[in-house]
Amino acid sequence: RMLEQKNLNFDVTMLLGGTHGHVLAVLPDGQVLAARAALGDAEAERLVARVRAGLAPQAGGRRGFDTAAAQALHAALLAPLAAALDGVETLLIAPDAPLLAIPMGLLLTAPVAGDDDASLRAAPWLVRRHAVVHVPSPQTLVTLRAGGGRSTAPLPYAGFGDPALPRPPQLARSFPAERCRDDARLVAALAPLPQTRREVEIARELTGAGRDATRLGERFTAAGLREAGLERYRVLHFATHALLPAELSCLDEPALMVSPPAGAPDAAAAFVPASAVMDLRLDADLVILSACNTGTRLGGEGSGGEALSGLARAFFFAGTRGLLVTHWSVDDSAAALTVADTLRRQAQEGASTAAALRGAQLLLLDAAGTQLPSGFAHPFYWSGFALIGDGKRPSAAPGG
Repeated sequence: RMLEQKNLNFDVTMLLGGTHGHVLAVLPDGQVLAARAALGDAEAERLVARVRAGLAPQAGGRRGFDTAAAQALHAALLAPLAAALDGVETLLIAPDAPLLAIPMGLLLTAPVAGDDDASLRAAPWLVRRHAVVHVPSPQTLVTLRAGGGRSTAPLPYAGFGDPALPRPPQLARSFPAERCRDDARLVAALAPLPQTRREVEIARELTGAGRDATRLGERFTAAGLREAGLERYRVLHFATHALLPAELSCLDEPALMVSPPAGAPDAAAAFVPASAVMDLRLDADLVILSACNTGTRLGGEGSGGEALSGLARAFFFAGTRGLLVTHWSVDDSAAALTVADTLRRQAQEGASTAAALRGAQLLLLDAAGTQLPSGFAHPFYWSGFALIGDGKRPSAAPGG
């Protein structure tokens, strides 16, 4: 009977212990399937680290991707439930740490012979079978859905990008040399983001928003966010840097970078921490964080799931139903294409955010070697974005 339940959403929770784990799937009719996973915390962390190693930016050459590790994770975690998941449209996955450090759509459902472009383009990625929604915990999803269905905000979109980065004297005052010299150097080394202007403008056009729906450059400030009436917009788009406590020793919580106000003596106002995000009033179906490492980062104190859940909780508390985040320093062209096509499918085709993101990722993957460079078949390009929380849901969302 379960094999006849097609095109439904399944909630999947992954729990890891010292030597093994368990995977629980809640069916739309309330039944619970359970499977033992021959995978403990330590082995999961090793496999995730192998996957992440093939996704780190690498100058002067192509990245090798560990297809065996991606397939081993699927074999341990989802293959035991494969029969029940056959035909399911969307998987709502609550991964246990350290699984939070990767987007689950890049798992492989079968072995792959090589990692050349042709092999990767034809590989059986999980995203070819399902759209994937991630949640930090099952309770997060329950809390989100208890708050209501779709946004009732009157305006479609507001976008923010290309922040003016703080100057070295401002950084020196905010990061004292005796304690935070390395932090100041890291922030000073962040690249300007002029290309995000085009990303935001394309998104504005695709959603049909007015020309006053964007704040770019020096207009993208913390005060500007507070004054922008963000509760009026169904989609909010932040194309900027994000910083995590694992990266800055003197940063206590995740933060988004904005432009410091004119004449600011220091860099304090250039960071919007998670606690300030919680004070925003939102009624958004989706917040897009098109920035570096807004999802997770493997290794370091306060990284991984804690960084993700802290930033996610802040935006969810403020009133969004979904976050589109990045798991690594994404390629500019791939990011712009992913965001644009996701918003196009959501706005013009009425797709859910999960289905729209899946469609955009498959577009990049399938166009590699034809309309796009062949290297786009590598998951570094097409899989960097992950959906946290529901986002925009279908008008009738069965299951979950």
